[in-house]
Amino acid sequence: MEQEQSSKKRLLVGLVILLVLLILGGLFWYFFGRSPEGGREGELFPFGTPSQDTERTEAGSSDTPAAGEGQQVSEINIEEPMFRQLANVPVLGAYALEREGIEYVRYIERETGHTYEVNVRDGSRKQLTNTTISRIQLADWAQNGNMVVLRHLEQDPLSGRDIIKTRLGRLDLSADSSSGEVGGMVLETLPDDITALSVAPDGKNLFYLVKTTNGVSGSMMNFDTRTKKRVFQNSFSEWLPQLLNDGTVMLTTKPSGKVEGYSYHFDPKTGNLVRLVREKQGLTTLGDGTGSRVLFGENIAKDAVLGVYSKSGFPADEGIVFYEKILLITALPEKCVWLSDNIHTVCGSFITTPSGLIPDLWYQGRLSFADTFWAANTDTDELAFLVDPKKEVGQEFDVMNPLLSVDQNYFIFTNKKDGTLWSMRIIQKQTANTSPVDTSGLSPAELEDVKGSLPQNTKPAQ
Repeated sequence: MEQEQSSKKRLLVGLVILLVLLILGGLFWYFFGRSPEGGREGELFPFGTPSQDTERTEAGSSDTPAAGEGQQVSEINIEEPMFRQLANVPVLGAYALEREGIEYVRYIERETGHTYEVNVRDGSRKQLTNTTISRIQLADWAQNGNMVVLRHLEQDPLSGRDIIKTRLGRLDLSADSSSGEVGGMVLETLPDDITALSVAPDGKNLFYLVKTTNGVSGSMMNFDTRTKKRVFQNSFSEWLPQLLNDGTVMLTTKPSGKVEGYSYHFDPKTGNLVRLVREKQGLTTLGDGTGSRVLFGENIAKDAVLGVYSKSGFPADEGIVFYEKILLITALPEKCVWLSDNIHTVCGSFITTPSGLIPDLWYQGRLSFADTFWAANTDTDELAFLVDPKKEVGQEFDVMNPLLSVDQNYFIFTNKKDGTLWSMRIIQKQTANTSPVDTSGLSPAELEDVKGSLPQNTKPAQ
C-alpha cells in the first residue's frame, strides 16, 4: 500500500513540474518568440526602432553616401546674428542708404571726424574721408548721405563765451572707390549760435533756429542752392524743431520733467501755428513723415509714459473721438522710429523707470536705461515683443538716435552707454493684444482727460 501511495505522489509531482515548464515556455514564447504586432513599438518610436546601422549613418560613418552618390546635399545656411556692432568706437550721427540691393550705414567717427561706411549685413567697413575735424558734438546727415551738418562749441577769444559753431560738410568722393583711395570733406560755414536744427527726411532742406534779442528766428535753407529764407519769429526761444517733407515744421518746447510742455505744427507758407499736444510734463515728441501722427513722451508721477497723438483722431464707441492714447510700453520718443506706413513704430523700451527726473537726467548723462525692443501698431494698440539683448547677446543697450535701414529690416541705433553703433535685425516674435481702457465709473472731468487734450468731436485746424 505504501509503495502505491509513493508512486502516485511522484506522478503528481511530475505533472506539476511539467505544467510549470509548459507555462514558462508559453510565457517565453509570448514575450520573446513572436513577431511584434503592428503599432505597439511605434508608440515609443514613431519612426521605428533605430538600428545600429542607422545610428552609425547619422553619426557620419563610412556607410554615409558621398556627395554625388545619390545623396542630396543642401546648402548650409548660417543664420545672421540678431545684433551686429557696426562701429566699436564712439560715433556721431548715422545715415542709412541702399546701393545695388545692399544696405549700408554712413557715420562720423567722433574722435577724428572721419567718415565711414559699413555693410549692415556682414559688418565690412570702409573709410570714405580722411579730413580730420575735431571737437564735433552733433552730426545730421542730408542729401542722400553726401552732406552732413556738423556742430561744436568754440570759445570766443575776445568775450570768452562759448559759441555754437555749425559747418556744412560735403563728402568729396570723386576718387575711384575701387582703387581704395580715401576722399575728403569740403567744409562751409553756417551762421553762428544755431540753437537747434532739423533736416527734412528727404534730405533736401534744413530748418534752423537762432536766438535774437526778441526771442528766436527760424530760417529754411535749401541744400542744392544754399538759399536761406527767414520763415519764423517768436518771443519764446526754447524750441526743438522737426522739419517734415512737405516743408512744415513741428515745434516742441524744450523738455523738463518739472515743466509742462507744448507741441505745435507750423506752416511757413501761411504762418499758421496750430497746437497739437499740450500740458505734458517732460514732453518730447517724434512726428511721422507727414506730421499726421505724433509719438509723445511725458512724465507722470515720475514714470515715463509713451503716447500717440493723431490729427484725425482715433474713433471710439458712441461717436467719441480720442486724439490721444497711451501705448502700453515704457519708452521715450527719442528711442523710437516710424515705419514708412506711418502706423507702426519700433522702440527701445525700458522695463522699469529709474528714479530721477526724466528726461532731464537722461539728457545730462546722469541716468541710463537697459532697453528691450518692441514694435507697436498705433491703430490697434497691438504690441510685439522683439528681443531682450541681455538674454540674446549678454549686452545692455541704452538706445538713442535710432533709424531704419532702407529695406526696414534693420533697426540702427547708437548705444548711449559708450557711443558705439549697432544694428538689430527686426523679427516679430510675440504679440501682446492690449485692451481698451475701461472708462466706466469715471467722472466727467476724468473722462475728458482720457479723451485727450482736444475737445470731443473736434479736429485740429489744418
